Amino acid sequence: MLAPQTTTRSEKGHGRMSQARLLLAWLLATLVASARLAEASEVPAGGPNVEASAPPRDRREAEDFFERRVRPLLAEHCFACHGTERQQAGLRLDSAEGMRAGSDGGPVVIPKDPDGSRLVQVVRYAADDYQMPPKGKLPDEAIDMLETWVRTGAEWPAVSTGATRTADAATERGKSHWAFQAVTRPELPAITAADWPANGIDRFVLARLERAGLSPSPAASRETLIRRAHFVLTGLPPTAAEIERFVADETPGAFARLVDRLLESPQYGERWGRHWLDVARYADTKGYVVREDRNYPDAWRYRDWVIRAFNEDLPYDEFLKLQLAADRLAPEDPGSLAALGFLTLGRRFVNNRHDIIDDRIDVVSRGLMGLTVACARCHDHKYDPIPTADYYSLYGVFASCEEPKEGPPLRLVDAASPHAPRIFVRGNPANPGDPVPRRFPAIAAGADRQPFRDGSGRLEMAEAIVAPRNPLTARVFVNRVWLQHFGRGLVETPSDFGTRAEPPSHPELLDHLAAEFVAGGWSIKRLHRRILLSRTWQQASADRPDCRSIDPENRLLWRMNRRRLDLEALRDGLLAAGGALDSTLGGPSISLTDAPFTPRRTVYGFIDRQNLPGLFRTFDFASPDAHTPQRHLTTVPQQGLFLLNSPFVLEQAERAAGDGDVASSDDAAERIDRLYRRILARRPTSDERALAAAFIANGPPRAADASVAPAAWSYGYGACDEEAERIASFAALPHWTGSAWQGGPKLPDANLGWVILNAKGGHPGNDAEHAAVRRWTAPVSGTISIGGALRHPAKEGDGVRGRIVSSRAGVVGEWSVHHGSARTEIESIEVRAGDTLDFVVDCRSGPSHDSFEWIATLRLRGEGAEWVSEREFRGGSPVPLSGWGRLAQVLMLSNEFAFVD
Repeated sequence: MLAPQTTTRSEKGHGRMSQARLLLAWLLATLVASARLAEASEVPAGGPNVEASAPPRDRREAEDFFERRVRPLLAEHCFACHGTERQQAGLRLDSAEGMRAGSDGGPVVIPKDPDGSRLVQVVRYAADDYQMPPKGKLPDEAIDMLETWVRTGAEWPAVSTGATRTADAATERGKSHWAFQAVTRPELPAITAADWPANGIDRFVLARLERAGLSPSPAASRETLIRRAHFVLTGLPPTAAEIERFVADETPGAFARLVDRLLESPQYGERWGRHWLDVARYADTKGYVVREDRNYPDAWRYRDWVIRAFNEDLPYDEFLKLQLAADRLAPEDPGSLAALGFLTLGRRFVNNRHDIIDDRIDVVSRGLMGLTVACARCHDHKYDPIPTADYYSLYGVFASCEEPKEGPPLRLVDAASPHAPRIFVRGNPANPGDPVPRRFPAIAAGADRQPFRDGSGRLEMAEAIVAPRNPLTARVFVNRVWLQHFGRGLVETPSDFGTRAEPPSHPELLDHLAAEFVAGGWSIKRLHRRILLSRTWQQASADRPDCRSIDPENRLLWRMNRRRLDLEALRDGLLAAGGALDSTLGGPSISLTDAPFTPRRTVYGFIDRQNLPGLFRTFDFASPDAHTPQRHLTTVPQQGLFLLNSPFVLEQAERAAGDGDVASSDDAAERIDRLYRRILARRPTSDERALAAAFIANGPPRAADASVAPAAWSYGYGACDEEAERIASFAALPHWTGSAWQGGPKLPDANLGWVILNAKGGHPGNDAEHAAVRRWTAPVSGTISIGGALRHPAKEGDGVRGRIVSSRAGVVGEWSVHHGSARTEIESIEVRAGDTLDFVVDCRSGPSHDSFEWIATLRLRGEGAEWVSEREFRGGSPVPLSGWGRLAQVLMLSNEFAFVD
């Protein structure tokens, strides 16, 4: 459905994906949809996993995962008893050799087998004889981390155990590496095709092409250029009218004016602000925490500050300094103080101070300078000239800061007394070593660096990051911008410019861009203009087999790379096609997956770092767990299933088809033309028009026959006959929101009032006739036990009454709860296939504050069968699309919609 190699806009002639192929895709898709392989409101949970502790994908990531996550965990909790000084049970866990040797009882780690590894067994507290650590079980996320490490091979990279290298030695080691050399302004290279370049970018690209015997591609069509520019700068598609105006504008400088207009639009900041939020590991929640609010209620203020900064073209050096030290630079400006969210919105690691500081060191060093400083937490960096002393110099900076409880949210300030850092030997806080000054890493500051003396040193650190002598900051950022424009960076590891990074494909061009960026006042918009106005960026994306045979990955840029829309651009494009997009700027984050679906842009979606919705994972969203250098690109069935079955997508398709401009024509051919213009921003060809007309005339394809067992649970409302102790009436709730059943699209419903049922519970209606009823229909005969708890959280009101009513035995349990909970357990009850058990909740005297939770578990004695109301909660099938809605969805499913040439 979304294969990256499929022809999109202009590969052969106009090169559009044929309507015949679209219709075939639709017929196939309908068969899949009829089987309901995807949840109506959500992508299946089996999609690509981007959990908080995402497993490493290769050996390099595995080594980084061990150094940044596993080794510090072992150092803090294990080395005291299984390290240099003591080896209880004969086990050492401070070296690879000790880990592999195991204990007196044998191996403790079996790579790729966490369940069989003794180390994992004892930290789970699953072993009968030992439970480690003995003073208390590790947090769940720490155990998950160890399990992930073992499951992915228990990588333990070899490191030197000698004394910490001096800063001078570290600097010496880095002298030969390209990224640690000063940025130069290279001479423009000599070229043969002197009439092709439009600026310096083109000269560097063309020189490499000519050396390889290649030539650049022709310019893309004007239709392609405007679509490409709109998506790369604003993340939104151009309208058909905008395309037609641009194509018709033959005056000089038309494209430059288009670029300027897009850069000045508010949507530019939303698009490029989201790119920065990937770098900043933005989320609205803290991750795993205990006994505290898991949300960052004001996280959105940082997100809005970032968007505003891009729109205002805040110079990049000022942009960085405010995110590191706004409390020193603008202490009285609440708007600027929100910039400190860059540091304060990371994971909380169960409030482990050392891990929080490590996370801040990582986002600053990798995010701003492409340095993996966090790898030096336990030992000198294995590859790069970063001694452990430099890690703890930065540790001292952040350990000298605190988050005030009062005042502007997200704020970080210097502590009254700066922290005097010491090296933690092997990363163990309980084993402090030599003291170190708070100062900047020697590889970026030079051997003559001085200790920080101003408070924590955060402001001095910020100044050092953007200092002209720092060779990394400008290079790293222009490479990030290049990555977003071309799909890959000049340096392919955008957050690692160390010795393991591949050299830049165009090293002189990288320095040219970095030097011009700084000379141009660190203006990001000016950098965009230089790139977009180059002939390199304006090339067509069509394949050329002769060039591909020499440079199959297009590293030399002989054509433009075709790009698939990311989650934000795809979802926002669907909203735009449906005519529902809300262009309001800023404000608190809002759920994107709950119905009624918000028309806000995706950048304003609520990001839960611990429970990232399936929609985000399926479309390769950046993990908010840590700094993300670039998003992975996958093509998986769940993406197509979402576009086929999601009520959100169906809603936009029906909106597009029912739009006044589209639906107002009685002429089928004209209506097809208008629908094409609405969704694909062009008119159909004559063949496409004929195929679309036949598609509408033939009606929907017949769904495949499927034998689907009826669901055990149903959701409705009704009343209980008090004398007969039976349900007197039961009616299904008619409206599915995507996450709950209720009386209508709005609450309270005019007819059914407040009655609602969701996965965890719900709310009863306004009176005894409208109790909330969750019905279980027995699929087999046997003896059932029931477990669960009815909870009423509110202090207000008079609580709720819950009853379990059997169609065979009557009321078998009754509980009244107010601001508390009650166990709702039935030891055994006989049922025959077809009998019902109703879980009934009414409002007692009135419906005020009567939200409740009731998760029931039913077990069939002796058979092992189990039914859990929360786990098996289901919505209804979406309302079938109209013929015109189906045609709109076909166009939205096309590669032409989902890709940019």
